[in-house]
Amino acid sequence: MSLWIAQIFSQFADRAVFVLFVAVLTTHAVTRVAGHNFGAAQMTSLLYVAFTIPAVILSPVAGVYVDRWSHRMVLICSNLFRAGFVCLVAIPDLKFHPIVAFFLAFLISIGSQFFGPAETSSIPRIVKHEDLYSANSLFFTTMMIALGFGFAIGEPIIEKTGIGNAPYAVASGFFIAALLLIGIADNNRRGERKQEPWWEELRFGIAYIVDNPYVFRAILKITLLFSTIITLNIIAVGLSQQVMNLQPFQFGYIVAAAGLGMGAGNFWVGHNGKSIDSEKLVYGGFAGLGLFMSLLGTLGYIQDYIFPMVGLQDVYFNGWLISIPLFFSLCIGISCAFVAVPTQAQLQGAVPEELRGKVFAAQNTAMSAASTIPVLLTGVSADNLPGGVSTTLLIIGLPTLIVAAVHLLRKSLK
Repeated sequence: MSLWIAQIFSQFADRAVFVLFVAVLTTHAVTRVAGHNFGAAQMTSLLYVAFTIPAVILSPVAGVYVDRWSHRMVLICSNLFRAGFVCLVAIPDLKFHPIVAFFLAFLISIGSQFFGPAETSSIPRIVKHEDLYSANSLFFTTMMIALGFGFAIGEPIIEKTGIGNAPYAVASGFFIAALLLIGIADNNRRGERKQEPWWEELRFGIAYIVDNPYVFRAILKITLLFSTIITLNIIAVGLSQQVMNLQPFQFGYIVAAAGLGMGAGNFWVGHNGKSIDSEKLVYGGFAGLGLFMSLLGTLGYIQDYIFPMVGLQDVYFNGWLISIPLFFSLCIGISCAFVAVPTQAQLQGAVPEELRGKVFAAQNTAMSAASTIPVLLTGVSADNLPGGVSTTLLIIGLPTLIVAAVHLLRKSLK
């Protein structure tokens, strides 16, 4: 219970931090960085890269030390570390120095690299093996709801407190999470066995993943899903501008709808997923993900070409029409749940406890590294391609739908 509630506060704060940085970095329609002009979507992409670099560089090493150290202390210290650096976002001149903001995001992300594998490794240690589906459903549900509403509450926090005080409000979420984690069971295993150099332990963990096809495929699926979710977050910034005629930092409404869908989907999978073949459930989720991303991508073309044909020039998908993109985002979230819960539960059940930190840190690294290039390309395409975010959504959605449908058909014919 303590781990679960702490997760909620930490996840809300983590998502609100991203919105806070978006608000700071997109104050102007075009921002100049190192002599180049960048639009809102490209600035958001660069911000994401700043948060991602520590995941690629430090996450594998962090996993080694998570297996060595007390999970409780790792979880507490990582939250306090992030709370301290988030408070620095309150510096008034930060919006005039994007490079400094990116470096600050980099430092905040360092704390997350230790928190992630420690939290994921704690779940199968605390609950019974037969309860992993339900436990992961609960954690994914709250995580995805926090993902959505963490972005969505970013705007009202900024509006109520102002940019200057919003960092303190967000940092309090990390601080509360740290307090809640004081009471969880410890797993300090120092002295149980001789410790190899960190690079040897890292090599052993990677070899375990490569030599275990089941674990490798599970990590690959989670990585593809994560890349798509993060890409949607980046696209949501441009979608709010180009299709919904909203401010860039109001992109949280799209992500909130997806988060609600993930929550609903996770709840359903947790109660009914065991009765369905996991492979069919996962590929069905990918197919739904591709379908609804493609439908979301058609909205820009409807707005540009269909609306003028019926005398609705300058009509955007806001007001009551906002329900359409929000519905598609909801369905995207439900589709993601069909992939995430069964895959992660099976992965946790398959990995031995002494390797969980290394394996889940490697998973975090794979997710971050695999998503970096697509996210950068997404920002560039959303700002520069004809059709903007609509074209980008179709480029991602249609291949996902086709490949998933083919695998689902093959699985059904067996």
